[in-house]
Amino acid sequence: MGKTALCIKMLQILNSGRIYKISELASMLETNPRNVIEYRNELEEAGYIIISAPGKYGGYKLDRTSVIPSIKLSEDEKDALTEGSGYVLSRNDFMHRDNFRSAMSKIYSSLKHGAESDPALFDRFPLAMPLEELKSRYDAIRDCIPKSERGRGKVISIGYRSSGGEEKERRIEPYKLFMYNNAWFVLAFDELSGEIRYFKLNRITAFARTNDTFRKLLSFNESDYLDDFGMKNNGEWHEIKLLLTGNYATLVEERIYGRDQTVEKAQGGAVLTVSMQNKENIKVFVLGFGEHCRVLSPEWLKDEIRKTIAKMSCNFNNRG
Repeated sequence: MGKTALCIKMLQILNSGRIYKISELASMLETNPRNVIEYRNELEEAGYIIISAPGKYGGYKLDRTSVIPSIKLSEDEKDALTEGSGYVLSRNDFMHRDNFRSAMSKIYSSLKHGAESDPALFDRFPLAMPLEELKSRYDAIRDCIPKSERGRGKVISIGYRSSGGEEKERRIEPYKLFMYNNAWFVLAFDELSGEIRYFKLNRITAFARTNDTFRKLLSFNESDYLDDFGMKNNGEWHEIKLLLTGNYATLVEERIYGRDQTVEKAQGGAVLTVSMQNKENIKVFVLGFGEHCRVLSPEWLKDEIRKTIAKMSCNFNNRG
């Protein structure tokens, strides 16, 4: 955070009404006590009165006669806030629903604006794991992530089930929680493999916080692992080209399926060209279009689809 942002954050903290020790403020702002004194001077120059209380239980306190500037939003910004709030609260995997609703109610009160909108939101394939159980994993991992770039986090011992159903005990150093394809993941250093990997929260069968601490690797760069399409290291990228017919020729233009995507009109349909990861996921994606899809390239994908359809045909024809 820059100096201005830290001054504003300190002002928001002091606005709670109680006295804060300088050391306490320094910890909350992740800075040193000398800077806290400087921020106090900056705020006083801006017209805010910071009371310095002496003694063992002394510290800084905001003079309540100081006026905190109110939030000024345009009508479009207010509408965006209320609609966005309704969208977030409608999700069945949002971990901070109660605190978010409480915070937004305070904002609505100060804005004298209506309550959040209530959009119809449907999760086609919700997770089987109850939200409370998923949240327990989320909260435990979040508390173990370092709070700053050079801060220390806690190592977590987990039982983890792979996509193939095999369970292993692992020790992970959590770096970041993120959502991908409507499922929560943690990006973490895996001590077993010595690599930074992705772990799906609903595949964690057991977890325990250890007393061991860690710092993020100096070489770690989040952009090496996550981008606008999710997990960058989720397998090799493959360019695929599909001819889609029927309704899918129109529907394919409505979503982004991967990197460098183009959709071109063609006789009898549309040609989708896109780069995607993970051969198994690509195969499932193509099969989802059923008879309305023809693979134009690459050759390995044509072969995989042929083999899969042949196996499916055998399964359905087998009456045993």
